[in-house]
Amino acid sequence: MKIKRFRGLFFKAVFVLSLISAVLAFVIGFHVMRVDSLILQNEVLQREEAAARRLASSALSHLSRTAQLFSVFTDLHTDFGGHDFLNLADLDYLRSRNPSIFYLAVWNASGKKLFSSGTPAASVSYSKLFPVIMDTCIKQGRDYVGRVYRLDENGFLVLMAFPFRQHLDDDDVQGVLVAELDLREMGRTLSQAYPLDMDAMLVGADGEIISYNGAPDGLAGEIPAELTQKLLAIREQLGDENSGEVDLPNGKKILVAKAALPLAGWSIYVDQPANVASQLFLKNTFHSSWDVMVIVLGMLLFVVGVSYLVIIPITRPLERLRTAAGRLRDEEDAVIKTSDLDIPNNEIGELAQVVVQMSEGLQARRAEILSAQEQLSRVNQDLEKRVEERTRELKAATSELVKTERLAAIGQMASIISHEIRNPLAVISNATRLLKLLVTSPSPKAVKQFGIIEAEIKQANSIISEVLGYARTRELMLTTIDLNSYLREILLSQPVAPGLTVRDEIDPESVRIKVDAEEIKQALRNVISNAVEAMQGSGTLTVGTRVGRRVVCIFVSDTGPGIPDEVRHKMFAPFFTTKARGTGLGLAVVGKAISRHKGKLFIKSELGKGSCFQIYLKIYRKPGDTNYGETN
Repeated sequence: MKIKRFRGLFFKAVFVLSLISAVLAFVIGFHVMRVDSLILQNEVLQREEAAARRLASSALSHLSRTAQLFSVFTDLHTDFGGHDFLNLADLDYLRSRNPSIFYLAVWNASGKKLFSSGTPAASVSYSKLFPVIMDTCIKQGRDYVGRVYRLDENGFLVLMAFPFRQHLDDDDVQGVLVAELDLREMGRTLSQAYPLDMDAMLVGADGEIISYNGAPDGLAGEIPAELTQKLLAIREQLGDENSGEVDLPNGKKILVAKAALPLAGWSIYVDQPANVASQLFLKNTFHSSWDVMVIVLGMLLFVVGVSYLVIIPITRPLERLRTAAGRLRDEEDAVIKTSDLDIPNNEIGELAQVVVQMSEGLQARRAEILSAQEQLSRVNQDLEKRVEERTRELKAATSELVKTERLAAIGQMASIISHEIRNPLAVISNATRLLKLLVTSPSPKAVKQFGIIEAEIKQANSIISEVLGYARTRELMLTTIDLNSYLREILLSQPVAPGLTVRDEIDPESVRIKVDAEEIKQALRNVISNAVEAMQGSGTLTVGTRVGRRVVCIFVSDTGPGIPDEVRHKMFAPFFTTKARGTGLGLAVVGKAISRHKGKLFIKSELGKGSCFQIYLKIYRKPGDTNYGETN
């Protein structure tokens, strides 16, 4: 059992340490590989830049030699040609000696062509180039190297112009020698200079590929589509930088270096795949499989040794602690002592000390449990007494519930009786009006009795209506109303004693609510009537609103005597009243209406200072809203 547990913990430690070592090795190796790859990448870019500069120097050397040839030719013919100005024979001689020159022309200082040798290329538009050539050669006195033009399917030409003077010491330019030169010789020179392990291309100032590595005779004939896409990606992503990494449209990455030819405005681009650096790193790092095996084997030996040295001091004390814990589990009166455990001076020793203290604590707890059992017996007796008390309270609550059900039955009966009484009252009312018509000159006493009869009939009808309004349950007829207008209409139609002051605190922000207008109106009138009756002819009645985000509060407050606590708990019960005459259904109707509209009703009252009824209803729509409260 000991060996099994030891092996389980040991192999877990080996696994965890191996995992940690592998992660660290991966992180460190990744970082080293990244640093070395960046160093190798910089070296690759430096090699590419050197190759680009070498190719640019070769192309520029060709152009410089050509420009030097024409400069020497014009200088020699200025003072040593045997005549005052260049002539057609000079041009023919120059063309015959240089096959790459297939067209020469001489313009005077005014830009008029005097004579020419050879046939100009159809692709060259001298009318567009004339201002630039004249400004460069005549005004500035410098050689002009123009853009590259397509000569045919397999060739390019470059346009060059050189100023010449009557004498070498003259400052004024007398004319311009314009030459069209074939670039095949430069292409052959570049094809021999292109590196074998890199791709390279020569691009003109207008972005046309002049030459590339692998082109026949060095000049670009039919340009492959992937080469054009590569050039577009390089120019777009490299920008003004001389070197960098570029993403190609096919998803591959390349390292690119650029060199410029300032004289002609051309550019040399040299590139290699971006993974060259990582391939060099892997080739130089893992040159032998034995190196990898030695590294892995050394790491495993280190992990196993560390695990063994760390786990042994842990497992032995833990095994003794396990045995001690088993005694505590199996033996009822077992007590672990310090002498039973070989306690080391470390965290495990602290754990063993805790086990010893726990054993001593368990012994003390046993004694406490026996004492607690005795106390529990006494508590059970107390609980039995409390159960008896709660049983009596439950019986009282049951009795109260029965009373409530009786009140409900009385309400139903009142509804039936009210219907039956209203018909005789109507007969009495009609009979009273008939008697008044039959008596032509009634005595004052008869008039008074008729008034009493009519008042009592009206009072009886009011009571019947109130009872029927509470007892009858009908479906809500919901309509959307403007709250402010609705409240002010109720205040105008509500009779108020002359001695009362009515205060309007309705919020200026009017909202719309969706309610049964008649039912809420009756509830508000009942609340206002109770407030008016409570003030007994003098005081202040305040009706107002407070608008919230989703609900609106309608409050009615008075300055009456307030509501005692014993009345507040019963005031919404049907048929409960503190008045000499009344049904006790006014506030019951209010509570029922607010409940049916899923609103809330709160009462704040202070004896001697008055009461405030607060009714909370959901807002259906605010001003400016287009869909608040709407349903689809």
